[in-house]
Formats: sequence, C-alpha cells, structure tokens
Amino acid sequence: MRNPLDVRNTQPATALESTATVAALWQRPLPSSNGRRRPVDSVVQTMGKRCRRVCTSTRTEKALSTRRGRQRDDDHGMDEFLERRVSNATVWSRRIAVFSAVLFLTAGLGHRIGFLSTPDFFPVLGTVAAFAILALLFAVRALFLFWHYGGKGGGSLLFAILVALLVLTPFGITAYRGVTLPLLNDVSTDTDDPPELAAAAAQRTDGMNRIEPFTPERRKLQHDNYPTATGRRYEAPIAQVAEVVQEVLDDRRWPIIGSADFPPDATEITIEAQARSPLLGLPADVAIRLIDEGTSTYVDMRSASRYGPHDFGDNAARIAFFLADLDVEVAYLTVVTPVEPAEPPKPEEPQPPVAQPPPEEPSEPLDRSEDPPD
Repeated sequence: MRNPLDVRNTQPATALESTATVAALWQRPLPSSNGRRRPVDSVVQTMGKRCRRVCTSTRTEKALSTRRGRQRDDDHGMDEFLERRVSNATVWSRRIAVFSAVLFLTAGLGHRIGFLSTPDFFPVLGTVAAFAILALLFAVRALFLFWHYGGKGGGSLLFAILVALLVLTPFGITAYRGVTLPLLNDVSTDTDDPPELAAAAAQRTDGMNRIEPFTPERRKLQHDNYPTATGRRYEAPIAQVAEVVQEVLDDRRWPIIGSADFPPDATEITIEAQARSPLLGLPADVAIRLIDEGTSTYVDMRSASRYGPHDFGDNAARIAFFLADLDVEVAYLTVVTPVEPAEPPKPEEPQPPVAQPPPEEPSEPLDRSEDPPD
C-alpha cells in the first residue's frame, strides 16, 4: 500500500485512502525547530491543503476519464462514418437507371410480340424516359458529393450514368428528328395520284390516323424535304416485277394485307402490306403500285403511319430502303447478251504501180514566112 501522505504521489486516492490520510495527519510528528508538535490549527491547515489536493486529483481523473470516453465514442462514430462512404445518391442512381433499362427492354419486347398494344406502349415510353432523367439527377447529386467529400462508388456512378444515357439515346434521336423534319405521317412517291390504301383503311380503328388525300401544302412540304422520294422504272414485265416485290416483302417480314393474286393480263397492280419501325416496332401501312408500260414497268410506293401526327422521317426512309432493295433484286432479271467484238479491218494489199504513158513531145510551130501572099 502506497503512503497516502507522500506529496510526490500523483495518483488519485480512493475514499479509504483519504480517510487514512486524515487519521495519519493527527499522529504524524510535525517537524519543528524545538522538536515540539505544531498547533492544531496548523495541522488542520496542512490537512486541508492535502485533502484539496487529493479531491482535485480525483475530479481531474474523473474529467479525463469522461473526456476519454467521449473521445472513444466520437472515434467509434467516425469509424462508422468512414466505413459508409458510398452516398445514397449513387445507390439510387444506379437502381433507377437499371430499372429504366429493364422496363424499356421489357416493354419493347412485349410490344413487338403483341402483348402490349401501341396506345399503351406510349405511356410506358414516357415512364422510361422519366426514370432515366431521374437517374441522371441522382447522378449529378452523387457527383457533387463525390467532388466535395470524396468516397467510394465511382464505378457504380459511372455505370449508372452510361445506362441512363443509353436509355435516353433513342429519345434524343427522336426529339432531334421531330425538330428538324416536317410534320408528316404519310409519304408517297406520287403525290398527285398516290397508291390507294383500301385494305389498310378498312382495318384502321378509332385512335388511328385517318387516310386522307394529299393537299397542296402536304405536297409542297414533302417535295421540299424529301426530293429523292420518287418512283422507279424497270425494263422488265409487270409479272416479274410483282414477283420480286413479294420476295422483298417476305425478306423484310412485312405481311401482305388483302389478296396477292392478280390476273396475268393486269396492267396495274397494287400490293398492300404492314410494316414496322426497326427499333420500337411502330406499325405503318405501305402500298406498292405497279403500272405496265409495255416494255417496262413503273413502280410507286406509299407509306402511312398508323399512330401519331409525326413519323419522324420513318416513312421516307422506309420507301428509300425498300426501293433500294428492289433495285438490286430487279437487276438480276435483266439478261445482258454479250456483244461479240467486231473483227478488225484487214490491211489493204499494196496495189502495183500503174504505168504512166510517156509524155508527149511539144510540136514545133509552123513557119509560115515562106507562104505566098494572098
């Protein structure tokens, strides 16, 4: 047991030791010049100083222990904060971006196989775009936190941004086409007398676009923006061109609407089919008209969207691609007969020189000086 009266002792004393200190103060002989004890008041003063020193040490130790406990709590909370360094904005940005991509793919597949109708497909597309934009907003917030406070989750944040931008790419292309291309949903290579869509008109219901005649404003708008949308003339019989047209429709998987049987002596044939856009599968009706011109066949084409006032350039592109494929297929019908090269002219044999007659000698003039006078 340490000496409680040792002033060099800096360790805090317990209550029992403090009591022993007080008792020992009365029994300790105090140094004096004459060897006598000091007065009681001097002893009490000395005892009070030492008790205050003990109590102060006890309070100091308690304060230090409390401060150490708080510091440990703060350090524990800081450790928890440092371990959780991925922001909530990053987590939600990735979740929403992935959800928008899955919803877009699921809705597009359901629309193509006929599980989701086109009128119900448009609201789903709007929802997909809204979720993708929301994911980008969360990504902006996560970038702000990442820039100012640092942390983990940079790969997840980059993945969320790429997925959201990939989902929004078709919407951005569509918006650009809507601003730069004319407001048309029906395009034809012959605007004065377009091919008829009789079977398609009978199949259209409420909510679809009506098939209307071309107005002068629509003709001018199409000619100004789609000057290359023109017909084709092929040097082939109409029956062969009709077979090639049906083959191209089969290659593109466009089902034919109505009857595809025509009399062999027909001079005009119109084939109707249903087409779909490449990405979203939006339906449209097409009509291909063939006119017999004797030794050639003239082909016109018309494409009309079923939904929406704007086709975003799909109808003109559909006509251009179809006629380009038709050009390639009809080219095989033309049989080119090789022309034999003409024989080179034979060199002329040299002719023997013709003998020239000798030149005649000039006759001398007659001397008439000796003639008698008349």
